[in-house]
Amino acid sequence: MTGPPVLAADIGGTTMRAALVAPDGTLLARIEGATEPGRGIEDATGRLIAMLREAAGASSAAAGAVGVATAGPVEPSSGTYRHPPNLPGWDGESMQPALQAAFGVPVATGHDATLAALAETRHGPHVGVRDLVYVTVSTGIGAGIIADGRMVTGAHGGAGEVGHMIVQPGGPACAGGCPGCLEGVASGAAIAAEAARRLRAAHAAGFAGRAGDSPPDAADVFRAAAQGDTTSLEIVRGVLRHLGAGLASLLAIFDPERLVIGGGV
Repeated sequence: MTGPPVLAADIGGTTMRAALVAPDGTLLARIEGATEPGRGIEDATGRLIAMLREAAGASSAAAGAVGVATAGPVEPSSGTYRHPPNLPGWDGESMQPALQAAFGVPVATGHDATLAALAETRHGPHVGVRDLVYVTVSTGIGAGIIADGRMVTGAHGGAGEVGHMIVQPGGPACAGGCPGCLEGVASGAAIAAEAARRLRAAHAAGFAGRAGDSPPDAADVFRAAAQGDTTSLEIVRGVLRHLGAGLASLLAIFDPERLVIGGGV
């Protein structure tokens, strides 16, 4: 494959990444930093542009386009966010105009899990698979759906928000206020929240394997579970039980050839 390299961005609730990618898929540069969505979308856009410019410096050839994969919901045509639970305050906003102005090339935006599902069918062991579901378990939970070789995006780009399937009626809510949804009980944020709740209930000083007095995060819980901490093991088993219920539902609904799980958790 020939042509100019492409700038790529990945925006999650916790981390943003920028990369320069050759036409054949070779990664030429990769940079990451904290998203800090609470600082606002304008602030995040400025920091992302700086990261993309740094990545662009890895090649003498100018980038031919910018591709943005982001936590959603997001409208692919405009890059406009629609009440994204893990990017608070970004509703109705879009990075696309600022990115176009900064780089002067076409900018395409899509839901991160949907684009990950597409990538699974274009690279690696799943090339050629026409029916695939990719589930990302990270700060939040989402999915990308490939049906008959095509991305399923829905009327407004909201397809694949499987994190809001109800798996524990009346259970903990996600950041969007959906009680008992998969994201509310099995995401990285949910794991941390459950650990903090149990610590408060037990008046404990902390989890095994966690230094200092900072609030526990999902990594702390998994680390403590690996060391045999009973409470951490209970949390992990609960997460696996809920995640299993969600995945079983997706298998029943979509009957995919492949079910792929990714994400920070």
